[in-house]
Amino acid sequence: MRRITILLVIILIVFSFVSEQAYAAGTDELMVFCGAAFKRPIEDVVELFQTKTGIKVNMVYAGIGTLFSQMLFTKQGDIFIAPSPDIMEKATTKGLLIKSSVKNLGYVVPCINIIKSNPKNIKTLKDLARPGLKIAIGNPELVYIGALAVELIEKNLTMEEKNSFRANIVTFAEDFNKLSTYLVFRQVDAIIGFHYLEGWYPDKVETIKLKPDQIQRIGSGQIGILNNSNKKELSQKFVDFVTSDEAKKIFHKYKYFGSPDEAFLWIGDKKPVGGEYLIPKDWIKK
Repeated sequence: MRRITILLVIILIVFSFVSEQAYAAGTDELMVFCGAAFKRPIEDVVELFQTKTGIKVNMVYAGIGTLFSQMLFTKQGDIFIAPSPDIMEKATTKGLLIKSSVKNLGYVVPCINIIKSNPKNIKTLKDLARPGLKIAIGNPELVYIGALAVELIEKNLTMEEKNSFRANIVTFAEDFNKLSTYLVFRQVDAIIGFHYLEGWYPDKVETIKLKPDQIQRIGSGQIGILNNSNKKELSQKFVDFVTSDEAKKIFHKYKYFGSPDEAFLWIGDKKPVGGEYLIPKDWIKK
């Protein structure tokens, strides 16, 4: 935990300096904090938005825990994009977010992501506890899918299986983009990720659905305007564009679900959307 705290402080100091320089460069610019789980579609949406409007958008992608620290520390930024309503509610409670500005984006479902062609013959959650596999999950203290992964393991595996699973973990990624990279470059055999990753890397990744009774909750991407923004009119223009029909087509291209019903149909059951999970203490790094 101490190493993580020191690293975050260094990142925040550097980020504060860089972001101040970026803001000074011009008034027709926006700063957007975005959970890395939405990086691919948001990159495309931002490119299209900049082309159509001429407004420059400075993106900050990271795990949710890191983004929260940046927003609280710097008191800067215009927009926040997160993968779950409870995260946005937390941001509102901390005074970071204008609640009335929040709108929904795509819906995401936890699953097992594996290497294309499944060379390790992984078929179920319990298979991830087989000796000799290399597994990665998101850091549950910083990454939303990391917390969901811990919840899946804690509620679906026996104590013996859980211990075997944990013995197979070779790394805890600090954001979803890095988590997916471990799989794409075959540094691990599988990750607990989101259903759409096959849409990011159709030639390299496959998806294994979890059983309906194994899934505790799904995520819902949301976007909102930060209280500290001094460019609220521009920010609203960006929010409107990201939630437009034109942008929704980009989310569909990357296999994000457009509604809860789409997600529930894929799962085969209805599930809570969002909701906070308290991570057991033995998963928290000292």
